[in-house]
Amino acid sequence: MPPPPLPPPSPPARGRRIGLVLGFVGGAVALLAVGGAAFVVLQGGSDAAYPDAEYRLTLPPKLLDGAYELERDYSDASDGAFARDAGRTLGGRDVEAAVATYTPVNRGGQLSISGLYGRFADPGGARDTMLERAAGADGTEIAVPPRDFRPSGSDTTVTCRLLARQDLGARTVGPQCAWNDGDTGVMVLVVDPALTSEDPDKVDLEASAEPTLRVRDDMRRPIR
Repeated sequence: MPPPPLPPPSPPARGRRIGLVLGFVGGAVALLAVGGAAFVVLQGGSDAAYPDAEYRLTLPPKLLDGAYELERDYSDASDGAFARDAGRTLGGRDVEAAVATYTPVNRGGQLSISGLYGRFADPGGARDTMLERAAGADGTEIAVPPRDFRPSGSDTTVTCRLLARQDLGARTVGPQCAWNDGDTGVMVLVVDPALTSEDPDKVDLEASAEPTLRVRDDMRRPIR
């Protein structure tokens, strides 16, 4: 069973917008799990095709220099079924999950982490599959298709797209970025109320790639 989406709060005056944001992110937390459960593709091949893992994922109390605080950890919500199914879907072995929501400090919005770590034979393919399996789940649509970015000084490609969700008479957009480096693979969705009225074509997706790599730095830890 995928982690349950967060219920939107009761909507007073500004609550309609806040509820939409929380519903968007809550559903996004379950996107990778839904994709993994619905599209399991068994991967064969020699164990030698899967590199030894050097890093694992953690869920620190804060991300991005303290701008976000951990709200809820869903990693163990499915008794390991999420990691096993999604790992097979993405062509991974010895896979474990890191799934959570984070709340911004002193402002509205939310950040979701849908992540796996283990041994991935095809990091680029795994990254693309993560996004493909998540497309269209929980009433979301792709407002701007995926684009690949390699920020200056980075050794990892980040793929970003813009998602949109219509609910409660309002529309919210949020950039979603993903990486897979052979050890770790994560989808990061940031919903910022300041972007809700933005024209999707005017949202700077490249600007989301750099903080995604900072999230990667915050979450990754050496195994040895």
